[in-house]
Amino acid sequence: MLNFVAGAAIVLAVTAVLWSLHANAAARRREQTARAEADHAKRMKDEFVSMVSHELRTPLTSIAGFADTLRDGWQTLPVDEVNEFLDIIRKQSQHLHELVEDVLVLPRLQANRLPLHPEVFELGPLAHEVVQLVSPPGFASEASVSIPGGVMVYADRRRVMQVLRNLYENAVKYGGDQVLIEGSPYGKQYLVVVSDNGPGIAEEEVDRMFVRFEQRSKGDARSDQGIGLGLPIALQLSRAMGGDLWYEHRFPTGSRLCFTVTLAGTPLDEEEEAAISESAETA
Repeated sequence: MLNFVAGAAIVLAVTAVLWSLHANAAARRREQTARAEADHAKRMKDEFVSMVSHELRTPLTSIAGFADTLRDGWQTLPVDEVNEFLDIIRKQSQHLHELVEDVLVLPRLQANRLPLHPEVFELGPLAHEVVQLVSPPGFASEASVSIPGGVMVYADRRRVMQVLRNLYENAVKYGGDQVLIEGSPYGKQYLVVVSDNGPGIAEEEVDRMFVRFEQRSKGDARSDQGIGLGLPIALQLSRAMGGDLWYEHRFPTGSRLCFTVTLAGTPLDEEEEAAISESAETA
């Protein structure tokens, strides 16, 4: 009997020791996981601050430089040159506005607190407006719009412009010397495709395109412009308005970024109508 009790006590003691070791190991794993997540969050924050600082530097320098030039010598400068400098200041100010808009819109989208204001409008003129804004005459890349006149869609015009601008800027940044914006009916929606003749995207990089803050180069020495929010924003905005966005390889070379928007006069199903109404009513 004593031997049985002693054996049971030994088993219980060993079990307690093993359980204590297991609990300690689990606690260490949780601590390591929490530390890794904290380090990742810190790296993301540092990278974000670096990218925003890098992106702000160029337009702010341009605005300050041309403003100083106008202040010191506008009386003696030719009128055409004054107008040119003012136009540069305006465009760089617009770039800053778009940067701030991109920084603010994504967290509001994720929190479902971005109000949408759907309306009926013509898609073709909007595409031409984006091209003129991003790549004025004399720009390095050749751009063309092939969307028939009279294509009316139902969506938030401002947000569709933001989607198209981000896709077009991405094509200009990474593509070749030709960019095409074209469209065609796609069921009860309208398909818009922004394509380029550049080198295309490697298969392993496609998913990363839609991850926040992802860039092909990092840090202050990076060559890319932007802060890695354009495509994630375009994706979530497209889905918030009842459409979708995806990437396709272009044959024989290049990229195709595609998104859909609801055609005007097309009946929406209950789920689509509820989603758009909820976004429109959210403050």
